[in-house]
Amino acid sequence: MTRQHHIGMGADYEQNILRVVPELVYSPNGYDGRLDLTLFVNGIPVATCELKSEFKQSVDNAKVQYMKDRQPKDPKTRKLEPLLTFKRGALVHFAVSQYNVAMTTRLAGKKTFFLPFDQDTSEGGKGNDVPDSLSAEGSDSYATSYLWNEIFQKENLLLILSRYIHLEVKDVENLDGSITQKETMIFPRYHQWAVVSKLLKTVDSEGTGHKYLIQHSAGSGKSNSIAWLSHQLASKHYYIDHPELNKQAGDKVFDSVIVITDRTVLDSQLQDTIYQFDHNEGMIARVNREEAQGSKSGQLAGELRASTSIIIVTIQTFPHVLEAIRKDSTLAGRSFAVIADEAHSSQTGTTARKLREVLMAEQLDGDEELDSEDMLRLSLEARKGSSKLSYFAFTATPKAKTLELFGRRPNLDEPASDTNKPQPFHVY
Repeated sequence: MTRQHHIGMGADYEQNILRVVPELVYSPNGYDGRLDLTLFVNGIPVATCELKSEFKQSVDNAKVQYMKDRQPKDPKTRKLEPLLTFKRGALVHFAVSQYNVAMTTRLAGKKTFFLPFDQDTSEGGKGNDVPDSLSAEGSDSYATSYLWNEIFQKENLLLILSRYIHLEVKDVENLDGSITQKETMIFPRYHQWAVVSKLLKTVDSEGTGHKYLIQHSAGSGKSNSIAWLSHQLASKHYYIDHPELNKQAGDKVFDSVIVITDRTVLDSQLQDTIYQFDHNEGMIARVNREEAQGSKSGQLAGELRASTSIIIVTIQTFPHVLEAIRKDSTLAGRSFAVIADEAHSSQTGTTARKLREVLMAEQLDGDEELDSEDMLRLSLEARKGSSKLSYFAFTATPKAKTLELFGRRPNLDEPASDTNKPQPFHVY
């Protein structure tokens, strides 16, 4: 087992001052509104909270309070409220009760849009588990305690601010055909932060060469989850020497992160998101699906040899990635992370036959349709037992075969059985 050891934080990091101010009178315009909680980093406001007791009011009351009483412009004077202004004041606003949390990154009166910030662990898949002790007012155990026990902890909050939050800019076509830009401040929802954090910690403890199935439903923000995971895996380094792996302190854990997707929106999102963190346009390469196969194979080999941090390929191209890794002697000993985005296309006819040749999948019927999960599964089986390849598969509804191959048995010491079935690494 390979374990990374994290070095201690530097002196500058330790000097960061995080402060919580209750009942903050925030308006310079004479308005007497008070925010229940405001979080500051080095004197800069980063988050606000409106707190409600479910014994009297629900989390929806906190949302209404943000919409009515926390407007970015003073209703009377029309002057800006700096702390509540988009991109100028706090980055995120939380509506909180004992049972639920919701968040928004842009206050806009009645148009304010809230996203759920729940763990999604309660019965039925929505909300949060309610502790048994939450039976009377005054209890010190709440279903939403993860907000301050995890998200608001110093190390976690600073990491979110430095490696997660980013500004998303999209072109939107109006009814008259004109184009306007829509800006959205992206703050990770709880399940996104949780799965990326859990994956990174598990890679730390388990090392490379393992498989992870992430079952997240449609609308859960998989594109951003993949962007954050890609960037943080690509920038992951060893902090001590590992002679058994021929790795020294400072070496990258993964020489390249290979992202499999057919979604052009994810391509551009990865580029934009990662550039905001690193300001390095050379981190990402996309193998052009329109080019001839020979040229494509050459481009692939070149990117792999150059240890390009993130390489975006289609599922049709991925088998050739494995072929390049297998054949190119200069790639021997290198480690790769493979992140598979749920794709939406199937392959038949000549394309499917060529893929079968590369994947050595002669056992399949020549006319049988191959979809993205089939191709990923066959690709993995063609490289069984490689300690240099780590797989991270994102899907909303995994097939039984996908779950069998990528899932994890609750008891790793026992073989798969009816009582020890493979399960997803994380579900939302």
